Parts: sequence; structure tokens; C-alpha cells
Amino acid sequence: MTETIKAEVVVIGSGVAGAVTAWKLASLGVRDIVVLEAGPRITRADIVRNVTTDAYFSPSSCYPNPDHAPRPDWERPENNFIEMTGPAVVHNEYLRVVGGTTWHWDSATPRMHPADFRLRSAYKVGADWPLSYDELEPFYCEAERELGVCGDPDTDDGSPRSQPPPMPPTPFSVCDRYFRDGLKEEGISIIPRTAARATVPYMGRGRCEGFSSCTPICASGAQYTGYYHVERAEKLGVRVIENTRVDRIVADGPVTHVEAQRADGTKVIAKGRIFVLAANGMETPRLLLMSADESHPKGLANASGQVGRNFMDHPAIAARLVLPDPVWPGRGPSGISGSHDFRDGPFRSEHSGWLLRVKNNSHLHEITDRLMSQGVEPPLLDAAIRDAVSREVELEGSVEQLPNPANGITLNWDKRDRAGQPCIRHYYSFSEYEEKGLAHVRETFTRISRRLKAKLLYFTDPFTEHHQMGMAVMGANPASSVVDPHCRAHAHKNLFIIGSAVFPASSCSNPTITIAALALRMAPEIARQLKGK
Repeated sequence: MTETIKAEVVVIGSGVAGAVTAWKLASLGVRDIVVLEAGPRITRADIVRNVTTDAYFSPSSCYPNPDHAPRPDWERPENNFIEMTGPAVVHNEYLRVVGGTTWHWDSATPRMHPADFRLRSAYKVGADWPLSYDELEPFYCEAERELGVCGDPDTDDGSPRSQPPPMPPTPFSVCDRYFRDGLKEEGISIIPRTAARATVPYMGRGRCEGFSSCTPICASGAQYTGYYHVERAEKLGVRVIENTRVDRIVADGPVTHVEAQRADGTKVIAKGRIFVLAANGMETPRLLLMSADESHPKGLANASGQVGRNFMDHPAIAARLVLPDPVWPGRGPSGISGSHDFRDGPFRSEHSGWLLRVKNNSHLHEITDRLMSQGVEPPLLDAAIRDAVSREVELEGSVEQLPNPANGITLNWDKRDRAGQPCIRHYYSFSEYEEKGLAHVRETFTRISRRLKAKLLYFTDPFTEHHQMGMAVMGANPASSVVDPHCRAHAHKNLFIIGSAVFPASSCSNPTITIAALALRMAPEIARQLKGK
């Protein structure tokens, strides 16, 4: 049995990119929109309940991982479908549920720096975007209103704004004030981080209660998730169909339909005038490559050969400091403050810019395990835990990554995931540019520890931030890019691709607010095209 769905616009994916696009189109008067989501609907209460019993407590482990819509599972290798083939490992984390991965994000929403859009022109490295910061700035403002961003309007973070954030910043904790005051003489500015977090009641969301569990779940609902725009889109008549995994996009010149399958095995054909591919930064290029046929042997929208290439993330390291004074991290949300001092400057011709984050997390379990392994026993154990928990704080530095055509994915058609889709081969490496950026992070954190008279307990090995970018990049030239500046596929004029996959360069800023801004900029272009203008 095959079910046929017809709509003016078919959106693939219900995360922030797909949900914001669907809502914006509906608000512009487009009434026949369907969103296909591979995974199930979830409730906040269910995830909070899972967190309390989860043995792994990773960002994703308390979320569904159904057979019909599997996600990477690094704790259980038998369920993982990404094979790392390069010299560096990136443990991609993402969700396949209604609302997408913003269910468990940190909610950080720094805008990109103006120089990030002209990296090649300014510093002779990387790539330029085909649009400028000034062109995107009004949509950043709209995205901040829609996602409910808090921030300090009087703080200069390097990204000029025409409108203030819609909510005041999260108040600094004792820990944040300690770093702000202690680093002034070092010339390092610790400022409030902009975040999609309600600090006052906002659009149905209550204010942040400070549980410090933002990842894996904001228990109070103060933090934005794409599900908020799913609900708003549905109120405007958008159909959101969960548990419907798209396996193939079919084109004969323009895209004609997509082939999907429900959790119960029912085949689905979805037809439309416009198609919006809004899967995440890994599933978007995967689906384009899976859609190869005789007319498109390299995959859909891939005449340039750029689909699956130029993968970027944000390589990062953290430093654990033992401060001389108690600051009791873990009160409030997980990220309140940081520094933008290192994200732009002439040095970017030589090494990455980077963002500094003061991590407001309690490390109770790790500290307890460490002390017990050292043989500390009651009654001394309780006092030792209290002392360590009150003074151990992590700093994190995440660096920009240059696009590298070698970094990316191909498909292993001889090996399938639990849904029957081809597994992913992922090649990943750091360049000297990123390595030098990470070295600068280490040097700066060492300098900070000396200034604060703190003990530098250790540096972590490099890791990545689960910010999958690139692999379907935006550009003005069809020979070297996948989509145009309005996110329309060069090869298929009724296919739009939205999300971090279209980023030509990564910057060091978390990608979500830029994804939302691009979606808000794209939606009027889709509405215009539907009207034949």
C-alpha cells in the first residue's frame, strides 16, 4: 500500500530550520504546507523522567532512538551508523524527533562576526559567503525575537545590531562575576552570552529556573526548542507528520516528489510545488547522496560535486581550573558568560578565531569518582567533595574550522543502518590552522590560571561541538556550490536547502541563530516563487 500526500510546500525535517520555515511561510499566507519528520513526537515530561534513570547521561541518550529513524549512538557501537575514517574523530550528536536537536542544545545564540562573511577577502583563507552581515542583520533581529533571545544591549560583542535582544541577560552567578572581575587586569572581557532562554516570561515560556541541566533537557521549558515553532505552525494549519522517514528525493529537472516510509512500513509519496530540505547538517547531504539515479549519478543537487564535501565543526578543548576561592558553579543555566575577545583580528590569516565559555556546571559525579579512586573515605570524603565542587570550574574554547574538501561523507551502500539506509563514511581532520587556534586556547587558559592563582588541573583532548556545517554549501557560482544566496538549489529551482549544511565558512559562533535567520530570509523568496513573481 502506498499513501500519497499533496501540498504546495513539502518540508523535510521539523527542527529549528524546518519548523521556522513552515511557520514563516504559513504566516505569509501559504496555507498548504506539510512537514515530514522521521522521528516521533516527545514530551518534556517524558525526557525529564528519562534523565533521572539514564545510565549514560550523554546529550542524546535519554531521547528516543527508534529503528525507523535511528540516530548516532556512540555509547552503543552496535547501533551506530557513522564510520570514522580520518585521523580525527567527531562524535556527531543529533536527534530525530519532532522539534529536532534544539531539545538538548545549550541555547547559545551568538551572531556571526561581520568578518566571518568575508573570510577569504579579509584574511586570504577559507571562503566568503555570497551575502554580507548587513544583509542578514535584519533577519538576525527577527530570529532573536522568534527564538526568544536574552542578552545585554549595552555589551559590544563585535556583531553590530540594529535592535536590542528582546530579553535582559541571565544574571551573572558568583562564578561568572569571579572570572569577570579577576580577568579585567588581564585585558580579557567576560560578558553575558546571548541565549535563546527566557529570563522573563516570554511567548508562553516561563523564566529560567536555573536547573543547570540545559543539556540534556531544560526541565522548565524556558529554553527554546524547535517544537515551539512546530506548535505555532500547526495553529496556522501546517500539517506536521511524525514517524515518516524520507528515503529519496526524486527530480526530473525540478523535484517531483519524495519517497518516504512510516514507522509501520507504509510507503508514502509526497508531491508538491516547492520542496524544502531541512534535515540537519549530516542527514541533509546524506539524503541528497541517497537520491542518486541515472540522471543524477553523483546525487541530487550535486552537479558541482560539492555535496558531502567541506564538512566543518567547531573543534574545542576545555581546561579544568581549581580556584583559590569557592564560587559554587552549577547554580543557574549551564552557560551564562564568556568572551568574544578572540574571535576576530589579523591573526585569522594564521589561525582560528575562537569563543571562550565559562562553563557553569557542577562536576559532582566526576569529582566523587576521582576522590574515591584516590582512596578518600568518610568522614573526610564529604568535606573533600564539598571543597572540590565549590572550586573546580571548566573553561571551554571552541575554534572556527576552515572548509576542507577532504572533510566530508560518502555512503557505504554495502552496510545499512537499522532503517535500511546506507551507512555513512565520515572523513575528518584538523588542519594546521585549527591546531594553531587550539594552541592559542591552551596558552590563554594557562595565562588565565596564572592571573587567578588557580591550579590548572588538566586540559581535555580536542573534541567537537556537534555543530555539523558545510556539505551543501551556499555560493553564487553553480560550479562550486550547491545552493544560491537564497538557499535555492542551483540545479533544481523548486528545491530549497536550509540549515547549517549551507554554511560556506564556519566562524566560531554557534550556528543555530544563523540557521534561523537564513530560514526567515529564505521563506519570503519561496512565497514569491509560489506566486510566480
